[in-house]
Amino acid sequence: MNTNVPHVPQGHGPEGTANASMSSLPGRHVEEVRFPSISEEKRIEFLKISTEDPIEGHLNECLAWVHAGQSCDKPIVLELYGTLVVWTPIRMVLATAPQHFKKAEHAVLDFTTTASELGTIEHALPSAWEHYENDLPSGFSFHDSDRESATALAHRYKQAMSLAGKLSRLSPRIHLAPEHPPTLAGQLGERLRDRSRLIDREEFAGEQLDTIIRLYETTGQRVSEYVLAQREYVLIWAIVFLLAAEIVLLLVDLLSTAGN
Repeated sequence: MNTNVPHVPQGHGPEGTANASMSSLPGRHVEEVRFPSISEEKRIEFLKISTEDPIEGHLNECLAWVHAGQSCDKPIVLELYGTLVVWTPIRMVLATAPQHFKKAEHAVLDFTTTASELGTIEHALPSAWEHYENDLPSGFSFHDSDRESATALAHRYKQAMSLAGKLSRLSPRIHLAPEHPPTLAGQLGERLRDRSRLIDREEFAGEQLDTIIRLYETTGQRVSEYVLAQREYVLIWAIVFLLAAEIVLLLVDLLSTAGN
């Protein structure tokens, strides 16, 4: 994860003005955070407020800043041990005391990475379902007319397996055990995962991928059976041809012997 990125450009218009006003206040600034494991287009604006002031006084302004980013998602709002987190997939805010800031920031960024990667898998699922109904007959039987689709079926199987692999690698970060003794960072991560329903979403995505993969595994078996049948067919005809040639040679030999 790369958090050493330049501040958000201060544009003209309401959003740029809001960023400029936030960044100009002491103890706070806005960063544009990018995640290498996600598409380069995935950028999240991160408002950081390091302050000893009570966080209740920052809630309204933080919500206003998040809503100014035109996020259609209802923000997750956490107030915990003097720390405020407002989170959406495109804008997030952390307000806490300076001595807690680094660990709290690390927890928020770790959660954001996990949530964004899970979101990427979820967004890829509709394309995986796109050909499901049309490919169902190939899971039962495979014919000569289906040969051109074998490459496409293999590609869809690889895509589904790739998504399942990414989900499996992501699972340990979703099912993190609670820390003992509890820490602020651990509590923030745990509550963010709970509020965003990461465990349920992972389960739903896994069930969908299992269904898709079962179809293409069955389809792969049918394709293999078809290829083997074709090879057996060719082999049978080769044997028939060799036997016929042997019979012809035998008849020629018999005729030549009878002529002598």
